Amino acid sequence: MTPEEKKEAFELFEPQNGVIQPQAFQDFLNKLGDEELKASIRIPNHPIDFKEFTALMDRYNNDKNKDPEEPYRRAFHSINKDGSGHISSQELRASIKNILGDNVLSEADIDEIIVEADVSGDGRITFEEFLKIMHKSERKRRGEHVL
Repeated sequence: MTPEEKKEAFELFEPQNGVIQPQAFQDFLNKLGDEELKASIRIPNHPIDFKEFTALMDRYNNDKNKDPEEPYRRAFHSINKDGSGHISSQELRASIKNILGDNVLSEADIDEIIVEADVSGDGRITFEEFLKIMHKSERKRRGEHVL
């Protein structure tokens, strides 16, 4: 956000005496419906001036821009039970069954996922391979054409 955009956003609250009340800020966040934003901003219990408002928004923007791959890293490490830095076909199979249940995908379906994810064909899925398959899955979900 540019300084002008921050000023504009602050003015949307119609500040009284140069401050906005914490409840007005909380109500605004609730109306946005952005759970990530709500969880990341700690609203003070005192009136918020422009300087503090700017600091709150900057902190959120800095947190948001840190590492967009972090959720994938957490998922990868939760599947990689042995901590080897690679997901074995057994680990992926167990995770899929744990998440979806035993009867949702056949063994052939799971084998197909493993083959597609393991680009190098070495029987292990690296984080980079995992990331590619996750991004491909997201593109498919959005309706984009994926090869």
